[in-house]
Amino acid sequence: MFLNFNLFENISDGVIIVSKDKKIVYFNKSAKNFFPDIALNKSCYGLYNICENCPLEIAKEENRNINIYDVKLSNKRVCFSMNPIFMETEFYGVIEIFRDVSRVIHYMEDVHKQKEFTEKIFNSIVEGIIVVDKEGKVINLNDSAKKLLCNLDTKDAIGHHVKEILGIDLEQMPALDKRNDIYIQTYCGKLKASLMLSAFRDEGYIISFYILPEQNMFYGFSENEFHTKSPKLSKAIDIAKYVAEHNVNVLIEGETGTGKTLLAKYIHFLSPRRNKPFVKINCAAIPENLLESELFGYVKGAFTGAIKDKVGKVELANEGTLFLDEIGDMPLSIQAKILNLIQEKEIERLGDNKTLKVDVRIIAATNKDMRQLIKNRLFREDLYYRLNVVNITLPPLRDRKEDIPTLVRGFLEKFSEIHKKSVKSIRSEAIKLLLKYDYPGNVRELENIIEHAVIMTKSDYIDAPDLPEFLASNFDVFLENLTEKDLIVKTLKQTNGNKAEAAKILNMHRTTLWRKIKEYGIEI
Repeated sequence: MFLNFNLFENISDGVIIVSKDKKIVYFNKSAKNFFPDIALNKSCYGLYNICENCPLEIAKEENRNINIYDVKLSNKRVCFSMNPIFMETEFYGVIEIFRDVSRVIHYMEDVHKQKEFTEKIFNSIVEGIIVVDKEGKVINLNDSAKKLLCNLDTKDAIGHHVKEILGIDLEQMPALDKRNDIYIQTYCGKLKASLMLSAFRDEGYIISFYILPEQNMFYGFSENEFHTKSPKLSKAIDIAKYVAEHNVNVLIEGETGTGKTLLAKYIHFLSPRRNKPFVKINCAAIPENLLESELFGYVKGAFTGAIKDKVGKVELANEGTLFLDEIGDMPLSIQAKILNLIQEKEIERLGDNKTLKVDVRIIAATNKDMRQLIKNRLFREDLYYRLNVVNITLPPLRDRKEDIPTLVRGFLEKFSEIHKKSVKSIRSEAIKLLLKYDYPGNVRELENIIEHAVIMTKSDYIDAPDLPEFLASNFDVFLENLTEKDLIVKTLKQTNGNKAEAAKILNMHRTTLWRKIKEYGIEI
């Protein structure tokens, strides 16, 4: 063999030459530091931990270098290279080179441990954290952010623009380092969040947020209380509070605009599922051919345009609440699948033959006569009874006009803030107009009327001319046909016998009202 071994004597890397029969024919001084018991003409077997799967034959057959970057010796971590030696065409053996990388490996392990430690802290923070680059594309997000955003999948976030995740651009967020309440758009719908944007070195921004409990839900209740003077609505709220803690399906019935969605959220926020998703789907707003995929999701290739898997609303609501709004408009074909979901607690994505187990509580709502739909064979009777374990009926606003003053105060506060105005009160003449009207659109219509008035008024109070014109024309006809006694009787009924409230509405002093009640012989 014609090799000049002296070339290897003064290098720091360990060098060993092994013959084709796996005998050690040379090693340098540095190799002795790696292998104190090494000796010439002995077998190389057992020198280090790769001998069980010796790569010498691979190096010979493929005539290529073999590199292994982390070989464990008794007291060192080394980088190992095996290079085949050929004399003309004859295989002679291999040169093995070892470099001590213990410090590098130790540093890398420390970095890994530090990263693991940082990730544990990152994911233990209760607030949602989203890290984005300067353009607003998501770099990272913690587990809390995924949960708060309705079990958002990492792959659906990383690399996507923050507007796809939160429904708002960086420019729409609060000023840097200023926490503010802001609405964000999620898979669960529009939610109010306390959000802060902070600069992250020169690389981008950190968005920290948490979801705020719905405040003034139903424009009179919070998570723990509800204020109403209506016996009918009080009964509905009492049922909602009681049923919230029990894992049963609920059917909410009532006219459009009575607050069925808000009551569903109220039940969810009082339930043990409050920290899990509340997912709403409007059965009337989505075409039949899309509703199934929206509810149950689909797999890639299920139909033309299905270029990737999509999670359905049912799956998003897992461990939380699925709110099926306008259930009376659900097609019969989908009703069968909802029945299966309730009975078997499992679903199939479109185009998939695997079933997925899901745990959802269903709250359904409708403004239709369900029994008539069943009679007309438009709704399955078996599904109706599965959904209608507990029934809650919300009264229309015309049947609880005693709540109008409270609702008006809440709306005034809300829209004054939204439209940056300082409207503090409403005149009695305006209240009279509001109490006369029967509200076919219920609370939602009253809300729109007050927003209109807040925008139109030029002072810090709402007067009759600030209200929509149709209210005034209705009221004029009403006044022509009412005597003073009739007006007092009707107002007392509207306030459930509350004389102080009636006096405000009638724009008269309480003692004057007392006197007129006696004078007309009105019984309360």
